[in-house]
Amino acid sequence: MNKYFLFTPKNASNITSAFAPEETKLSYELIPELVSCNKLPFELKLVKITIGKKGIITSDDLTGVENLWFDCESSSLAWPLMSERLKALIESYLTGKEGVDWIQAIVKYNEERQKYYIMRFAKMLDVLDMQKTLFREGTTDVLRPVFSLTKIRDYAVFSRPTSYDFWRIPSGIYMNESLKRAIQKAKLTGTYFKEVLVKKL
Repeated sequence: MNKYFLFTPKNASNITSAFAPEETKLSYELIPELVSCNKLPFELKLVKITIGKKGIITSDDLTGVENLWFDCESSSLAWPLMSERLKALIESYLTGKEGVDWIQAIVKYNEERQKYYIMRFAKMLDVLDMQKTLFREGTTDVLRPVFSLTKIRDYAVFSRPTSYDFWRIPSGIYMNESLKRAIQKAKLTGTYFKEVLVKKL
């Protein structure tokens, strides 16, 4: 199995998302503060997201939402929030070379609170095929990544290298086909997969 996939929360209308308090910094501003922190210093609130003609509408009224607690929940910080079930499944596939740990996040709805987890990488992994990857001219900013199978075959998950700290807590996580299939077999909710380009051996 040499296929790899970008893994993100599923986007759809009339679903839930976890929103940070209004005064919260932007996600890229928070990353340096969360490098050595194992829990978000604030709680997130579950809201309903509706995509209409005028854009995204948020509401505290979750009437009509079939599933309040997805295994992979989207957030206003753009980071995927993973349930304990999803976290445990991912951990069972890690090789130990990925440098992954987790930040706990509490999501609340009325009086109910659920634990979620944000994946964090301790090191920027060398995963790109530098000849095939498309960069912004004169920079190291990646426009279209192409991953090297030789470099990624020992990783169950990895993040894309970036000029800034976005690789530490990415908005999308790359994973191998074995893990993707296990997530689908377990029928974990809120998941979306898109196959990515990989330079074969």
